[in-house]
Amino acid sequence: MNILSILGIIIYLLIVLDVIQTTLSLQGGGWLTSRFSHFFWKGFLNISGKDGSSKFLSHAGYILLIAIVIIWVFALWSSMVLILYSNPGSIIQSSTKTTAGLWEVIYYSGFTLSTLGVGDFIAAGNYWRLLTTIYSFTGLILLTMSVTYFIPVLSAVIDQQKLGIKLSTLGSTPQEIVLNSWNKKDFSRLTNKIDDISDSIIKYSQHHRTYPVIHYFHNPNQSNNVVLQLARLYEALIILTHKIKKEKQPPLEDIRPLIVAFENYFKIISEVTHINIKEKNPAKISVAILQAHGLVPATIEQKDIEEKFMKKRKFFKTLLLQDGWKWRQLEEKKP
Repeated sequence: MNILSILGIIIYLLIVLDVIQTTLSLQGGGWLTSRFSHFFWKGFLNISGKDGSSKFLSHAGYILLIAIVIIWVFALWSSMVLILYSNPGSIIQSSTKTTAGLWEVIYYSGFTLSTLGVGDFIAAGNYWRLLTTIYSFTGLILLTMSVTYFIPVLSAVIDQQKLGIKLSTLGSTPQEIVLNSWNKKDFSRLTNKIDDISDSIIKYSQHHRTYPVIHYFHNPNQSNNVVLQLARLYEALIILTHKIKKEKQPPLEDIRPLIVAFENYFKIISEVTHINIKEKNPAKISVAILQAHGLVPATIEQKDIEEKFMKKRKFFKTLLLQDGWKWRQLEEKKP
């Protein structure tokens, strides 16, 4: 077996493994797909000027899906061409029995993968007939998997957009979320929704594990972008559990589902995305408006609280930067 045949077999196995892992596995995208997606998004982000509000970024998701399928097809196509062309006489013209050249092998490999079965070129022996059958089935399965993968991905993207809108109803800044939750007696306006919000965040996180490509379906609307809204809600959660006056803080058992949902979110996003946490600390949590309303003590020990949550806040800062946003935009109210 020559080097080109070995290379063709290696490419075939790598692509088949990547397709299976991406479409069927619940552990994220395949090695090739996940890394290509990451660099593809970085390219889009750089072209947009790293501006999260750029409408250009909203096209990245579906173009990425198409690009992934094209890569799968051309890689499989190339692997078959390498195997056949490196073995002269493996494919012959059906009527004249003459050996197929490079372009004829490319043509034969293409109609085999597309399962067209034109028939003007044929395999010259049992081994090559078997190889043709394997690639024909692979092409059919690839087409089926691609279609069945696209539908749930787009459904997950819709759920992602719905979550961003749902969270935007809580408030457009962390302080506003807290203030809107206060009914002059307690924070039941928020705690009554905690179970529903937590379930939605967990579902969103699990979608990321199964379909990591949804991470690159970008919403340029600052008011309901899901990453911005999750960061705002997490900041509000820190305020509720550690900065609000002790006698006014909501019971921990009422907040716990949201804490668990965020822990699950951090774990899954770390596993399925290529994220290098930024070392620079985010700005301190702003509570001036809440202090004016008497919800936060006039003097509060900030340092210990900031340090306790700094790793998770850095995590969100990195996510925001990778999505084209700035940390200061958490505090920017948009209509």
